[in-house]
Amino acid sequence: MTTQNEAEAMAPRLYKKVTANTHKLVAAVQSGQWHDSTPCTDWDVMQLTNHLVSGARNIAGIMAGDGPQNYGDVLGDDALAAFDAAVGPAVAALNETGAMTRTVVARRGEQPAGDYALGQVQEMLVHGWDLAIATGQDATMDAELLEVSYARALRNRDRLRAGGSTAWGEGEASVGETADLQAQYLGILGRTA
Repeated sequence: MTTQNEAEAMAPRLYKKVTANTHKLVAAVQSGQWHDSTPCTDWDVMQLTNHLVSGARNIAGIMAGDGPQNYGDVLGDDALAAFDAAVGPAVAALNETGAMTRTVVARRGEQPAGDYALGQVQEMLVHGWDLAIATGQDATMDAELLEVSYARALRNRDRLRAGGSTAWGEGEASVGETADLQAQYLGILGRTA
């Protein structure tokens, strides 16, 4: 299993990889699916995609020391173009020299930039799964992204639960002892495969 330090060093590459996967999912959303429900019960497909774009837009500012922003509706008439426009600067910010050694101020306060970036990988991965499920696409997670995100979820399980994070859904879902890694990861985040 990948260590925390190794994962943080890989975070810029992993973010680029997870956003490339999510780009394909957003591109495949059909016009009649934008208001379909998702596994995130408070969000439909459009709201979930807006959340992903807002999160990506926040990365460049957070990495520059500006802190998190609330962007509201950022999709406009072209969700895929909005996604791509947000991801480009995010990838660039994460790949700046020394970026992963900084301390940043994000929604949960100060944290190492590497861990923040891993959180963004995890966020994009699980919500990409939500998007795939909602729109009938292949929801199989990339093995490398899954391993790193699962390890981070285990490390942060108690802290995020105590902080009331919505990433944990309605609480952990029981998946059984023989569940594969993806099902275990989704279970921690309150989802069932």
